[in-house]
Amino acid sequence: MADYSKDYYKILGVTSNATEKEIKQAFHNLAFKYHPDRPGGDEKRFKEINEAYQTLANQKSKTEYDTMRKFGSSGGSGFGNQGFNWSNVNFGNNSGFSGFSGFDDIFSSFFNQSFSQQNNRHSRNINSDIEIKIDISFRESFLGGKKDIKYQRIVLCDECNGNGYPVDAKLKTCKNCNGKGYIERERNFPLFGSISEQIKCRTCNGEGKIADKICKHCDGNGFFDETKNETINIPAGIRNGDVLEIKNGGDLKSKKYKAGNLYIHVAVKSDKEFWREGDNLITQININFAEAALGTKKEIKYIDDKILIIDIPKGIAANTTLKIKGKGFKRLNQNATGDLLINVLINTPQKLSKQAEELFKKLKEEL
Repeated sequence: MADYSKDYYKILGVTSNATEKEIKQAFHNLAFKYHPDRPGGDEKRFKEINEAYQTLANQKSKTEYDTMRKFGSSGGSGFGNQGFNWSNVNFGNNSGFSGFSGFDDIFSSFFNQSFSQQNNRHSRNINSDIEIKIDISFRESFLGGKKDIKYQRIVLCDECNGNGYPVDAKLKTCKNCNGKGYIERERNFPLFGSISEQIKCRTCNGEGKIADKICKHCDGNGFFDETKNETINIPAGIRNGDVLEIKNGGDLKSKKYKAGNLYIHVAVKSDKEFWREGDNLITQININFAEAALGTKKEIKYIDDKILIIDIPKGIAANTTLKIKGKGFKRLNQNATGDLLINVLINTPQKLSKQAEELFKKLKEEL
């Protein structure tokens, strides 16, 4: 149950006007960061993030949460710990509460139920999203490309088309709900008294009909697990911790709705020769004293295996950073790139020949 004293929007780092996609994206990023199984994970923070998402991701529970946050107060008898302040509620023009089309809406907001005669028994999407993690190389994060993935998901049974019974099965009316697909019951609520609500019939799973035999392929479930092989696009410039979304790539338990989505958490492996700072690609090059003093040209292998010629200016100091514009990471969804930054290291010789030692002594005197 939602805790109305908590600011779930603040917990997820979104505004109260955030879209469903923005809420979901914020949750995936934070959940991946604070998952207890990850280094630096925080179980308490993870549970709080999940609590916030479970409330805001569903439109009905989100409406209930927003309503209770708006009308809740410390006085009066009402809901949760905050109570309900009737002085904040406007009546007029026979339209019910201000901001609602009628009592059916306000009951739906408070109790996550629909009490009208036109109750939509299938208003909630029962199909599920799937989250997986993939590892990619540093090179793949820079260049992008295709990647083959494999994961488990639920799909409709192709033998019975998701019905749970074969095509030659005979259907009879469910006696438990008399073919309605739902059962009516009375519930008592503070302030409002006895309310009639409709719940899905478990005997026929809300269908109103029962088959005389079930599909043997899926054991009457209408769906089963499959191993899904997919080739996905890795965008150039993707960062460690980014999440890719594949529409309708998740579970499909009901033919009445679209499949859930697949969310792919991307972990970028480190590289021995390159690393990343913002959108800049960083590497380093070693030169000796003579090259530093006289200047030179050096070859380096770029991340795409091509050879770049680097000009080392005369008298360069140790730890100087050279920049090559536009050779860094692509910025996602932008027509821009970072730079290639090259840290110049000057090697100090550990042993000198007698001739080299004499030369360095002369050089020391000259300098």
